[in-house]
Amino acid sequence: METIEKISDLLNRWAGIIAGIILVFMILLTMGNIVLRRVGVPIRGTYEIMGFAGAVITALAMGFTQKKREHLHVDILISRFPRGVKKAVFAVNNGLCTLFFLVAAWFVGRRGMTLFETGEVSETLRMVYYPFAFVVAFGCFLLAAMLFIDLVKLFILKDSK
Repeated sequence: METIEKISDLLNRWAGIIAGIILVFMILLTMGNIVLRRVGVPIRGTYEIMGFAGAVITALAMGFTQKKREHLHVDILISRFPRGVKKAVFAVNNGLCTLFFLVAAWFVGRRGMTLFETGEVSETLRMVYYPFAFVVAFGCFLLAAMLFIDLVKLFILKDSK
């Protein structure tokens, strides 16, 4: 279990770093487009690139955010439950979320394969965009892995929620 957690941590850390780099690129692209638009030469395909990049940074940051416990977490009702009930609720929640993101990774990956096989390209820049679908599928898988690790740790650790 420890090895799996270390591998997951490493992958999520790198995914978070890549997401951060892409976010900086998005900011620079937006600034450049604003400046160039003022002089009548907008950057072609900015809207399209921003859409793809937004999907990629969101997907890559999900597992990293889960690891750092920075997702929104509302537990108004659960906080009043006894420890055993809390543990059961968290187990069911993590189990369902793990399943959901595994299914999402599978379907987005399948969609990426369809895009690859058909050679579909984006409308403005005419670039293939199946790689973006694969990155989103990978991000969903990383989140599912983190949720599964949290689920296993819930039963292994004595002082868990």
